[in-house]
Amino acid sequence: MKNLYNSALSGTTDNFPITDEEANLIARQIIDFADPRLIKTVMKGDEIVGFLFGYPDPSAAIQRCRGRLFPFGWLAILIELRRTRWINLNGAGLLEKYRGGGGTALLFAEMYKSVRASRHFLHADVVQIGAENDKMQREIAGLGIDFYKVHRMYRKRLTAT
Repeated sequence: MKNLYNSALSGTTDNFPITDEEANLIARQIIDFADPRLIKTVMKGDEIVGFLFGYPDPSAAIQRCRGRLFPFGWLAILIELRRTRWINLNGAGLLEKYRGGGGTALLFAEMYKSVRASRHFLHADVVQIGAENDKMQREIAGLGIDFYKVHRMYRKRLTAT
């Protein structure tokens, strides 16, 4: 998945490839709260060529415990992850040679089916598609998804004084 992630996002502005160590850390963190029904892949033969990852939105829980995990913040987060009606769709990509062939539509259609079948989630938030990623913005808009947030990366050079 690390290689797929790095390849799928290689042409995206301000994207930096993840290392083996980062991939292992992310995998260990995700496994604790991932719902297999919200992980979608597109295959071409035996090769995974695209992915879409969804997870329960932790925002309300983090706000409730004010970002403090201890002594009982972790409990609030676990409860809220089961209670929330929102999911975040964060982490989508297709290998470049398979883009434009309907893979993104297929991923989102399958995710929609899973979300509807769960009868738990009522809303989904597509996050971290950069404002400069015109292709993905158009493709997502073509699926009927409305954007109400804009994700931009700003840079400022810091100098030592």
